[in-house]
Amino acid sequence: DQPGHVCPDADGTLIWVPDTDAEAGGPGQAEAPPLVVTAEEVQTLLVNAGTIQVQPDRSWVLVNAETIVHTDAAEHTLSTQVLGIDVDVRVTPTQFTWDFGDGSEPLTRTEPGAPWPDHTTAHKYQAVGDFQITLHTEWDAHFRAQGASAWQPVTGTPVTVAESEPFESVTATPRLTR
Repeated sequence: DQPGHVCPDADGTLIWVPDTDAEAGGPGQAEAPPLVVTAEEVQTLLVNAGTIQVQPDRSWVLVNAETIVHTDAAEHTLSTQVLGIDVDVRVTPTQFTWDFGDGSEPLTRTEPGAPWPDHTTAHKYQAVGDFQITLHTEWDAHFRAQGASAWQPVTGTPVTVAESEPFESVTATPRLTR
């Protein structure tokens, strides 16, 4: 509870500077370490992980047919307080890892995918079953304290997890009719 304030040092890192002890005529306590925002702290904010879009958009997909996926995860800025100072945190998605829930290798991309017909991320289920897609998104994060002009990198890489609605993979038998 030492009186003081947060300010940027020469390289823009935020540091806690205690106020001068006027009664003793000397400086206050030693300078605290620089303010650091970690990936875990960013994850406690309400980072919008985005939603998973699955095409075709229904409760089932066909075995051996492309199931297209994409997400609306996008750069956004969050606001919070650290040591009583307003801090903005800017997060940008950098990597998307799709787990299709069928035991296949996860698929990693650097873009969020796109809807049909310009789709970039798809998967073919090989068997019937009930599935749910999980998306792990890695974020590049930077923070800036009130009054500072430079954005500082967040320590670590925040990761969010989103899940699709459950769906069924089915087979279809074609029938010719007259």
